[in-house]
Amino acid sequence: MTTIQVIGTGDARMRRLSEQVRQALDECALRGEVEEVSEYSRVLASGVLRIPALVVDGHIIAEGAALSVDELKGLLRDRQLLGSKLYRMKRLLIGVDLSPASENAVVFACHLARLLGANMEVVYVMDSIFEGSKTSPSSFLSSYRKTMKEELDAFIRRVAQRSQVECVPEDNILNEERAPGIPPPRMRAQIAFGFPEKALSDLSERADLLVLGSTGRGGIVRKLFGSVSIEVSKTAKAPVLLVPPHAIYSGFRQMLYASDFESADAEAVAQTLAFARRLGGQVHFVHVSPPGERGVEELEARLRQINEEVGGADHPFIFSRVIGDDVVESLHEYAFDHRIDLFIFVTHQRSFWAELLHHSITHEMLLHTSTPVLVVHTDQREA
Repeated sequence: MTTIQVIGTGDARMRRLSEQVRQALDECALRGEVEEVSEYSRVLASGVLRIPALVVDGHIIAEGAALSVDELKGLLRDRQLLGSKLYRMKRLLIGVDLSPASENAVVFACHLARLLGANMEVVYVMDSIFEGSKTSPSSFLSSYRKTMKEELDAFIRRVAQRSQVECVPEDNILNEERAPGIPPPRMRAQIAFGFPEKALSDLSERADLLVLGSTGRGGIVRKLFGSVSIEVSKTAKAPVLLVPPHAIYSGFRQMLYASDFESADAEAVAQTLAFARRLGGQVHFVHVSPPGERGVEELEARLRQINEEVGGADHPFIFSRVIGDDVVESLHEYAFDHRIDLFIFVTHQRSFWAELLHHSITHEMLLHTSTPVLVVHTDQREA
């Protein structure tokens, strides 16, 4: 039986959401128990950031937005995917270094958060205090942290204005009165301590998506946006979106899923299709193979079956086999010809990602392309 909690203050919006959830259950022919939670202590303990909120089988799947019965039916049908961070996308973590290159990562995150009804946490990692043989005095750390927090707050306000997506501060979460409609995303600023690679990887455990900028030009060995971004993408505990500095957000209408025999398992494909459906995007499953490779027809049939189960008739399926010896170069050519907005790399073994990055053309694509790259490891599990 599906367990559902409607969390709020007992107002009309909460009551309406409860009624619509019950109607959606009836129309889906699902058995479910709906519990209304309005006690202040339980609301705070639930972890929701905006109300009314909907929790299904322990997973927060909607906060603040007024959902239609049809939308609720879709969420209930996809409840088997609720453990997938790629599907939920409710908490976005954005790593910044306050440079112009990092601004674009926040801009993309603002648009995604608005579209997905997600909240954002913008993190600046202080690492210079750990250099050398002695740590800095606590009084200096406190003063430095305060200064950097002020700079981070100013950075966020500037970027939020540039993105033209309304964001609201993190305070007054539960008592906020807003006009009807989709509420703006919340953006929280945080100062973290440590080396960027490890700090961001650790913080990603409680995020659904980690967003980083990616630049590869110049001396960026210790910069967040470049080598560190690539390193974090290999170790993060959430999907990682790498945003090039010159990328312009126009939605993710066309997505390229780099498909091979290992990355085409049902769970990974289902999560990707559900992610694309939420963003209104089309997935291109592109398989690059040498002439005469066997098993491609079976691969296409497997992908089509998963698409029918997850995507449905309203989301047409595209499978393309590209004959070539250089996988990365072939993918790049396909992306150019089909105006791809997002590359998606799904890997089962993190060693695959490490080997892929050693390829010089892959480095060129990841570090200098204007197309964002989404990296998903199938061994990522819910925190």
